[in-house]
Amino acid sequence: MAFDPRDSFGTNVGNNPGNQTVNPGQSRTYTYYAHPEYGELAAMIQDWGNVVENPRNGLFGSVIIGPKGSTYRDPVTGEDVSLKSSWRADVIVDRTIPGNDNRQNYRSFSLMFQDEDNIIGVSFMPYIQQSAGISTVNYRSEPTAYRVEKGCTVAEVFSCVKAGEAPATPTLTAHVGDQVAIYVLGVFSEQVQLFTIDGHEWPHEPYMKGADLVSTMEFGGSEVINAYLHGGAGGPNKVVGDYLWKNQRPAFMNAGQWGLFRVLPAGDRQILPLTPQGPETRTAEADAPGEPARTSVSGAAQAVPVR
Repeated sequence: MAFDPRDSFGTNVGNNPGNQTVNPGQSRTYTYYAHPEYGELAAMIQDWGNVVENPRNGLFGSVIIGPKGSTYRDPVTGEDVSLKSSWRADVIVDRTIPGNDNRQNYRSFSLMFQDEDNIIGVSFMPYIQQSAGISTVNYRSEPTAYRVEKGCTVAEVFSCVKAGEAPATPTLTAHVGDQVAIYVLGVFSEQVQLFTIDGHEWPHEPYMKGADLVSTMEFGGSEVINAYLHGGAGGPNKVVGDYLWKNQRPAFMNAGQWGLFRVLPAGDRQILPLTPQGPETRTAEADAPGEPARTSVSGAAQAVPVR
């Protein structure tokens, strides 16, 4: 994002005036600009008052830039979260704004990866196979060893419900065919990591026409991946089911950096549709021989506000 380094750098650099850090118990306003030349992207927020310790301890976040004039809602409740903090949102595009005419609503997800092992992977023997310290996504972790302790076998470690109906890490949910944007942020990392999502690809350079499609991409500390899924949820073949997203490096995946991408059938009511949906209807059926056929209509149209 664009900013004036004289008042919104967030750290004291060179001859910039004043103290740009914030002391405990105090507050400060920083101003950032979603510049049109930068486009739609994810920007990382990190503390620079103590860049060595504070991001490692969880003082980080992100700002997600969407199409101009869009509104953001909770995909389950429909609550407007435009001015709230959330790692997931339905982006409802205002098509009356020039340039948005052919844009579609889409699902937006933010995944913030954090780790602190600076030794694993270095060239000495015996090779370390387990990461040390924190390994989280959005402050949450689902170690495979924990699931095995709960009674899951290694073969079913990603599908076993003995440790719970879903992992503690974020479960991304969309209807098949929905447009999906996943923003992967290396908010604090001592390593180069690999993000992948099974059964899906995205352009390596999202704004470059003809860019190669990738299914795995590396990222390090302070780096961001903007993954706009090719073909939407379920891929070009529109396949319903649960997919695995994860850190492709086994030590960090086993330490808990993995989760589910749940692609639901169109119309499934666990989440709201991205487009308006008509009322549910039922076909007429006779309850018993000789009785008149009866029909019923229940539910209500779920309208998506479009301005």
